[in-house]
Amino acid sequence: MGQIKLNQVSKSFGDVEVIPPLDLTIEDGEFTVFVGPSGCGKSTLLRLIAGLEDITSGHIDIDGTDATHVPPAKRGLAMVFQSYALYPHMSVRKNIAFPMKMAGVPAEEQQRRIEAAAKALNLTDYLDRRPGQLSGGQRQRVAIGRAIVREPSAFLFDEPLSNLDAALRVGMRLEISELHKRLATTMI
Repeated sequence: MGQIKLNQVSKSFGDVEVIPPLDLTIEDGEFTVFVGPSGCGKSTLLRLIAGLEDITSGHIDIDGTDATHVPPAKRGLAMVFQSYALYPHMSVRKNIAFPMKMAGVPAEEQQRRIEAAAKALNLTDYLDRRPGQLSGGQRQRVAIGRAIVREPSAFLFDEPLSNLDAALRVGMRLEISELHKRLATTMI
């Protein structure tokens, strides 16, 4: 499941309201894109959904449960940031495995998920390389792989294409769309 429902969610920093009261329902399996100019609150809204920022008012339901005060790690969401957040000293395999290792996933299950994510993202031939040996698009796919192996109910992408050149952006848009079709998971 991956339904996300915002009920009169707002965010203010001091006296400045950056997200006015918002009602929004994103159904399980939907692909939703927030569009707007720089500074309009797109990233803030993603951070509110992820639990990385506290909301000022309202509440957030994830899969029918009030998640307003649930810590980010317990929300069942995976966020991919514009800066890839990969460990340069670790192989692609170890980077993808890292969140599972921290969660105590058994080694055999880790390996199964790594193989599946690498296959889905066309990274199988790169599992033993380090991030510095990859292109920008490949590094972005590794970051997405780290999210996939967590098996979240929804993916949150914060400007996933901003660090790529124009040619890579076109290809990556198609890859994210294809990934959505294959995983049938909610993506924002």
